Amino acid sequence: MTNYADRMIWQSTPCLHGEFCWHELNTRAAAGSTAFYSALLNATATTIPMPHGDYTMLAIGSHTLMGIMPISAASPADVQAHWVGSIAVDDIELMTARAAELGATVRVPVMQGSIGRSSVISDPTGAVCALFQADPGKTDGMNELGPGAVVWNHLVTADPARAVEFYSALLGWESELPPDGGADGARRMNAHGRSVAGIMPTSHPNDGSAWLTFICVERIEEAARTAVQLGATALTDVVGFPSIGSVMVLRDPQGATFCVVEPAQRGEA
Repeated sequence: MTNYADRMIWQSTPCLHGEFCWHELNTRAAAGSTAFYSALLNATATTIPMPHGDYTMLAIGSHTLMGIMPISAASPADVQAHWVGSIAVDDIELMTARAAELGATVRVPVMQGSIGRSSVISDPTGAVCALFQADPGKTDGMNELGPGAVVWNHLVTADPARAVEFYSALLGWESELPPDGGADGARRMNAHGRSVAGIMPTSHPNDGSAWLTFICVERIEEAARTAVQLGATALTDVVGFPSIGSVMVLRDPQGATFCVVEPAQRGEA
């Protein structure tokens, strides 16, 4: 994970093939979700009318953080609010087809959006993510990192070995033991010389597999208190990891699970 200055200055890094590039919250109560994350992160919301429901983007100043979109009315009633991370790829058709060959389920086939083409898959362990290829000139191809931004993704699964095998074959990720050791089967996944994601075994196998979205905060205790005051439920205490920082898992008022993280190191400005 990226180091931040004491003031947590914003940084940008090029988003390359195989790296998470965007995150969206899918929710049945978009107004409530927007109000919660705007207040938690001190962010400004901009809503864009779309044919299938308004799309909202949260930003802090010029830094765009994330998107919020309504769950389709056609979705099964048991689909709850959830985060979906998008992974950048160089060839969306090839990668979507390859994912299916490797055992993934294509939930949404490749479709054209306003700035690129995307598909949604569930990997062989059941975790959902999106693949995305930007149209030339439609995005700056950068990931912004700072307080309020999504800075990490961790797959929690009952079958970490299968997940490591799948993402390594699909995206070229290389696995290594986490610096902190950790539970049996936990891995840190690397690409282009930097860490891009984590994979770890779940302690509740019946919960299935899911990607956890980590949102950077400057002071985790303060962020946790604010989240609970706004209606979130704390699912864990604050847990410290020397190489990552302080982490806490929460469920937002609409039912989506996410993490807040205060980075361990904040390099010099």
